[in-house]
Amino acid sequence: GSILHYDGARFRVGPDSAGANPGPSCYRNGGPLAVTDANVMTGKLIPDFFPAIFGPNRNERLDTEAVKARFAEFVAKVPGKSAEEIADGFISIAVANMANAIKKISVERGYDVTRYALNCFGGAGGQHACLVADALGMTKILVHPYSGLLSAYGMGLAAIRSTRQLAVEVPLSGDVGEHVSRAKASIGSEAIAEVTGQGIAHPLW
Repeated sequence: GSILHYDGARFRVGPDSAGANPGPSCYRNGGPLAVTDANVMTGKLIPDFFPAIFGPNRNERLDTEAVKARFAEFVAKVPGKSAEEIADGFISIAVANMANAIKKISVERGYDVTRYALNCFGGAGGQHACLVADALGMTKILVHPYSGLLSAYGMGLAAIRSTRQLAVEVPLSGDVGEHVSRAKASIGSEAIAEVTGQGIAHPLW
């Protein structure tokens, strides 16, 4: 779902996401171009292998024509590149982003990732697992039968939290405590509103 961007000088993938609704352009809900669309453009995702659950009435297949039309806009801005080459470039950037995220929690902490198996999860994990493993020099990938549900399962088990930070710049000679209390009350109410907005009853925490 990571959205594809071109600012006239460079390609960028994310960090914003099209989410599930409207989703990528190929979902037929007017969504922006996303990584999924790049996989459709390069032929890595074949609409015939997907159920007809897209569009306003959820009865249509992935929309390849919309994807081609949107990538044609990129082609007009980047002379000398085909739509497939541009889409493949976006995929390479997305893979590099994923590989770098893994490096931050492994290589940068002294772990040799080549000795581990790459755990593939998420609905689109299988589209990129091999490319990410290659980028990291990993030779084994674990794809659990329910890997597409792992992210949702993890969210269900995660502790529910809302975090806020606020800098208070006041002279130490003044009533600092009063300023801090007001700031605490302000960001505290924001955090409470966010959690209760997700259907979590206040007495539980």
